[in-house]
This record gives sequence, structure tokens and C-alpha cells, in this order.
Amino acid sequence: MRTFLLAGLFGLVDACTNLIVTKGASADGSSIFSYTADSGSLYGTLGHYPAGKHPAGSRRKIYDWDSGRYLGEIEEASETYNVIGNLNEHGLAIGETTFGGNETLTGGEGVMDYGSLIWVTLQRAKTAREAIATFANLTQKYGYVSEGESFTIADSGETWILEMIGKGKYEKGAVWVAVRVPDGYVSGHANQARIQQFPLDDPENCVYAPDVISFAVKVGLWGKSAPHEQFSFSDVYDPITFSGARQSDARVWSFFSAVAEDAGFEKAYEGYVLGKNLTAKSRMPLYIKPKAKISALEVMGHMRNHYEGTALDSRFDVGAGSSATPFRTRPIVWKHSNTSYVNERTVGTQQAGWNFVAQLRGHLPAPIGGLLWFGLDDATFSVHVPFHGGLTRVPHSFADGTGDALSFSTQSAFWAFNTVANFVYPRWMVAPEVIKRAQATEEAFVKALEAEEQHALELFKTSPATALEYLTSAAEARADNVTRAEFALFGELMVKYRDGFRISSAGPGAPDHGGSEGGIVPKVEEIGYSAKWYDRIVKDTGDHYKMTDDKTHPDLVASKVRALNKGISGTWVPEAPSENGVIIV
Repeated sequence: MRTFLLAGLFGLVDACTNLIVTKGASADGSSIFSYTADSGSLYGTLGHYPAGKHPAGSRRKIYDWDSGRYLGEIEEASETYNVIGNLNEHGLAIGETTFGGNETLTGGEGVMDYGSLIWVTLQRAKTAREAIATFANLTQKYGYVSEGESFTIADSGETWILEMIGKGKYEKGAVWVAVRVPDGYVSGHANQARIQQFPLDDPENCVYAPDVISFAVKVGLWGKSAPHEQFSFSDVYDPITFSGARQSDARVWSFFSAVAEDAGFEKAYEGYVLGKNLTAKSRMPLYIKPKAKISALEVMGHMRNHYEGTALDSRFDVGAGSSATPFRTRPIVWKHSNTSYVNERTVGTQQAGWNFVAQLRGHLPAPIGGLLWFGLDDATFSVHVPFHGGLTRVPHSFADGTGDALSFSTQSAFWAFNTVANFVYPRWMVAPEVIKRAQATEEAFVKALEAEEQHALELFKTSPATALEYLTSAAEARADNVTRAEFALFGELMVKYRDGFRISSAGPGAPDHGGSEGGIVPKVEEIGYSAKWYDRIVKDTGDHYKMTDDKTHPDLVASKVRALNKGISGTWVPEAPSENGVIIV
């Protein structure tokens, strides 16, 4: 068999993450999955495709989602459905992560890229099974030009993982396999193809392209006489590599480790995600049984994961800085003395354009039952705002045209969350209070939705349009309020933590210069380092910063220090992160 260079070995351009909870594993019986759209070039907005009727012969222009390049046209469907973000009015939601795969199979002939495949399908399909068929038909008719992709395709009843890769220079189209995640289980994927062997005669739980094996034989990736039942989609089209385990599958491992019924799961696969055991047999299962039911709010918590308390926790080396941050500047792979090293790639990441949790509830009318908890920028600090699949407008602060990647706007939710996140990255001691505030807001939204949806259901009985207008107006107000609140939070953080201080009120009796000369005098504390960080400074610098004893003027030493500390009331030392720190949920 021939050997090919693997695309994306060191460059995971669209490094996204999907965490999956089937309805039988969820706290409320809904299908739930998360998606982070992680690419440094993405500007986060909430897209909207209104429902429509189209005359025969209508055409639709297709633009590559990543590059914006025009790819061509396809026939438009006679009817298209309303789509908000990655959710449509029928309660169908689709997410993805790019695995890249065999480099000779990318950039093939055709019109359909992976992003267009998602949104065209959402406008044409009502269920997960219809979506899979639509994927197959579109790529067969119009070709597929993107890299290898893993897709999460879910409705209120079931969740599927579909993995697809193009045929490159060999043929038009794509090869793919789709596996239904068993009810009561959780799964996930993160830039590494996950489907290995799959059943060849079980269409209720697995469907695949007719030539998924024969094409591999044709191009020399699978032996002509090799048993078909041993064929592994991932091991043939996207074999495991160090980056595939350490920087990709490790994100799924972190989720599985936190929720697994098997208490030994984390340690069992630790060697694999560290990149020390990369055989096909050492890989994680596609899905596992969780120890407890999982809510949508808890999934939002898992999106804030940075490997805290695991072997991949990066808060304690020199790269973490004095505030013990898991944030690392790029590149994700770097060299020193001709040796390659990596920065950990976590679920919560600075390069996200936007992210969401889809919550698909079958006990409600589909336009109300489908819920997209949508957040901008890094999921670590996002406030996830709920949007129903039947909404007819997008809030101004979340819409296309409100700012862009090169234009800052104080009306843009994307820029609001970026200002807060970028303030916190080098001041990680602030992260807990920012995350807790986001979680409190999300919890308040859950309670508010109960009353809103109850009222909407009453309206829906006589006028679905009135019900959806009511929910649309509520979502607009909520989202724009969140944007204003996030910019206000940035202002609070700037006031409180400017210039390396922690600044607060000195109390009701604080002096105020009589209302002039700057007004109120605050309490100002220096932000000190942890004892471990001071140890590191002394070890690195020896006596360079050491104060010498001045036995001649000891009283002046204290006086001089007081002068240097004018206006400072003391030192605030943030609590050092625990070695066994856990996700804040």
C-alpha cells in the first residue's frame, strides 16, 4: 500500500470541538451537543437563512466558508427552511470538526465545501437521517472540495457522527460513513477521525458510501484481498499521529474522563493522549456510558475545560506565567534546537470565533423545541444566549455587518467578549469570577425561558407566527443586553485590576477631596506573585534583586519603601491554583 503525507499533521486550521450527549444520557431527555468554531480568521456572528419558496430553475451561489472564494452554483430547492446558526426550524442541528486526513484526497473537483454542505442541508432536511441522505446526494452530484471532516448530525430523537473525505484528483465526490451514537451514551470528536471498524449490514445504526472501501482499494490505501469487516475508516483515511492524539483526541478524552461511568477511564487512556502509545488498538472508544445524566448547562461547563487536574494541565510550567494561565500564544507547534514541541490544545480556546450548545427537545413544537445556546469567542468566557430554531431575526449585536474582523465595534457581541477574554488571559486569577458570572447569567436564562416558552406555547396554539415573533423579540432584547453587560464587565475589570493593582472601595467613609481633585480615594492593593513564582524568580536570578542590609540608616530604608508605596494599602496575593484543580461547572 502507498504512503501519503497527512494534511493537518502540524496545522489544524479549523481546530473545532464537538461534545455529544444523546437524549438518553441527558438530564431532560433532549439531544445535546456542543460546537466551537475555532479558527483565527473567524469573526463570530449568528447567521440566519429565512425560510423561502423558490421558482423552478433557481440557482444558488456557493462560496467556500473558510476562504470566501466563489466555488460555483447549484440548483436551489423549491422550498428551504428557516435556519438560525446551525439549527433549523425542524429541530435539526449540525456541527463539525476538521480532521484533514490524507492530503491527496483534498481539493477535489466540485462545488460543495464543508460549510456550505452544512447550511444547504439545514435548509433542505428535517431529520438527522434526511440530512445524511442530503449530504450524500449533494457531494455525489456537485463534488466535495474540502479536507476530511467529522460532522455531528442530530435531531430530538437521535445523534449521528458522519465522517467524510473527498476523492482528490481521482474522482468527483466523497467517501463517508455515518454511525448512530447509541441512546444513553456520550461521544465527541475534535480534529481526528474517530470511526474505526463499522457494521456493514446494520442500516438502522450505520450507513456509508457504497465505495467507501473499494475507493480505498483503488488508490492503494487498503489491500484488495483484505477482509472488509476489518476496514477502519479512520485508520485508513486519517491514521493516528502524535497531533491526532495529543492535540485532538485529548479534548474528547478530557470530556470522557470527567463524565465516564468507568472511574479508570482517564488513566487508561492517558498514555495515548500524551502521544506515547499510538497504535490503532490503543485508541479510545467512539462512545462511552456516562456515570450520570448531563444537562445543557453542564455541557457549557465542559466547553470551558483546559485539562485542569490532568496530565495535560499546563498551569504550572514557566509558560503559564505568574498568574498560572493555561493560555498560550501561538504557534501551537514550535521548535527549539531543531526539536518540535507543542502547546496543549484545549476545548476552551482563544481562537474561537463562536460556539454553541444545541439542545433539541422533542416534547415541544419543533420551532420552539430546538434551542441553540450561542456564544461568541472563547467558550471559556462566553455567555451562552438561547435562540429558538423558529426565530425570524438575528439581534443587531450578533448579526453580520455589526463590526468585522478588522473593524472594532462597541455594538458587536464578538468584540465585547474578546475585550474581556483578552484582558483575562494574562490575569488568570480573574478567570473564576468572570466564569462564575457567565454561569449565573446562563442559569438565569434557563429560568426565564420557562415562563417565555409557556407563554409562547399558548400563542402557538392559535398563531405560530405570533408565538415566534414573541420569542424573536425576547431573544433580540436578551442578546443585546448581554452585549452591553459584557462591555460593562470589561469596564469593571479595567477599574478593578488596572496597572497591576487590585482597586476597590475604601468604604462609605473614604476621603473624596471634597468632591474635587480626582474625587474618591480608593483602596489600592498590589497584586503579588505566589510563593512558587517568587521561588522561580530567585532560582533564575540569584542575588540580582536581593536587598542588601543597610545597617547605617535602617530607619531610612523603611521610610524609602513607604515613599515608593505611596497610596498602596497592602498586597493582595491571589490563591494559587490547586494541583488537582477541576473544571468550574
